[in-house]
Amino acid sequence: VEYHQMLTTSLPPVTLISGVGLLLLAMTARYNIDKRVRQLLRERNSIAPRENQDLNHEIDLIFERASLLRMSILTVVLSATFSGLQVLAGILECLFMLNLDVLKLGALILSIGCLLISTIYFVKEVSLSTKAI
Repeated sequence: VEYHQMLTTSLPPVTLISGVGLLLLAMTARYNIDKRVRQLLRERNSIAPRENQDLNHEIDLIFERASLLRMSILTVVLSATFSGLQVLAGILECLFMLNLDVLKLGALILSIGCLLISTIYFVKEVSLSTKAI
């Protein structure tokens, strides 16, 4: 088994995993909004029983943003998982002289698909956060 062949097979999915990792880092940094929610909930509780529609709207926007980010993070992690499956299939293919092209192609399509879905959720969250400003 050629080490060079295994390395060549594994390089593109590993590169994709690195890029997805950076995207995941940016997403999790935006997800850290719990302090603001707690502050708004305390503020809302302090003015009870009077309703403050602006405050309730801001809290609802934060929860909606968190939901979009959660879905974006989930799908980007799935993308990285399918990329890892590509690496594993490539290594197994080289070690055992198998033909796993269908599995690798399926994992690639799923990985790219999840990445696109994640990007859509992320763009919606960024759009919603700029709307909230």
